[in-house]
Amino acid sequence: MAKDFMTGLKSVTAQLPNSTFSEVEKIKKELIIVEELRQFITPLSSEEFKNLESNLLKQGCKDPLAIWETSQGVLDENAQNPDESAFVLIDGHNRYTICQKFGLDFKIVLLRFESIEQVKDYMIDYQLGRRNLTPEQMSYFRGLRYNREKGSQGKYDRTEKDGDFSEILAAEFKVSPRTIKNDGNFAAGIAKLVPELQQQVLTGKINPSRSLIQDLGRKEEILTGTLSSLNLVSEQAEDKTVEDNEALIRKKEIARLVINISTKSDYLKLVQKVKDLKKFL
Repeated sequence: MAKDFMTGLKSVTAQLPNSTFSEVEKIKKELIIVEELRQFITPLSSEEFKNLESNLLKQGCKDPLAIWETSQGVLDENAQNPDESAFVLIDGHNRYTICQKFGLDFKIVLLRFESIEQVKDYMIDYQLGRRNLTPEQMSYFRGLRYNREKGSQGKYDRTEKDGDFSEILAAEFKVSPRTIKNDGNFAAGIAKLVPELQQQVLTGKINPSRSLIQDLGRKEEILTGTLSSLNLVSEQAEDKTVEDNEALIRKKEIARLVINISTKSDYLKLVQKVKDLKKFL
């Protein structure tokens, strides 16, 4: 995976050997934050952000921020000046925030992509190459990649692959195909939350069960970015568990009646039990 990622990185990176100091400074002042891309950035906990801030104040911002060099027309088809250059921040959002707050200087590297979908693929791969992801974050980014690959979106420098994507990614990440599919539901569930709640889940500030988020991802009736609380979903899940348990009890009662049925009264009782069971199915 690392080798493929670095190959992709080299193919889209544009160095700045001929850019003058004034041109670079102009780009740094015109950086654009695209909200649509924030979900592809690993969130930091409050403690992690404070540590990053402390390190930057002591050592400066050594690693360059990754910038997508594109045009206004690619970002907005209704742009008044579609051919005008646009520079979008795609990695280093937290460092950029801190540098802006304290007036710290930073370096940049320009990357070129044909579309925002290719940018998303790049950002997912970049995050999956990090060493400090939590299990929830790793599951989330694997799920994002699986969902996008499954839908055949984007691909900045990947060759098409045949077969079940869950098996392909399972082999790459050394997990089971079922885990990859669960990751896909987990990522879809996270997407149903409002951005603030997404951050809280992915940083561990709140810890809903993994199964709850996965189940949320399967609910097509819930739209992306609409849930500001998981309380109602949790209550619904608990109610469903109670119903499932009740249904199991009734199924066992029916099984016993079927085995021991001997009279018309037993038969009528069985019919009624089956009718009652339908309420829980």
